[in-house]
Amino acid sequence: MKTKEEILKMSEEELQEYKWSDDLSFKKKDKEENIDCSHCFDCSNCSYCSSCSHCFDCSYCSYCSTCSDCSDCFDCLYCRNLRDKRTGYYICNVEVTKEEFEKKLKEIKNEN
Repeated sequence: MKTKEEILKMSEEELQEYKWSDDLSFKKKDKEENIDCSHCFDCSNCSYCSSCSHCFDCSYCSYCSTCSDCSDCFDCLYCRNLRDKRTGYYICNVEVTKEEFEKKLKEIKNEN
């Protein structure tokens, strides 16, 4: 698994690629409908999530983006198989500070 310093230096493309690497285990599923999610955008196979975007097969997550197979997470970006992380901020399953998270989120938005 990469260090926090390595994660924070990565571009959006590198984060996306790393998310699918062998460092973070993954099981692929077919695309299905979301169940009882609110204010989510372009998510699939999610249930009981709120204000997430581009997530797949997550449950009970809030304010997460581009995550897969996560549960009970809050403020996560490019994470996979992350569980019970209701406190803290995470990028590619590595905990970062709120300031680091917000800076990386701003960088990614400016890349697009």
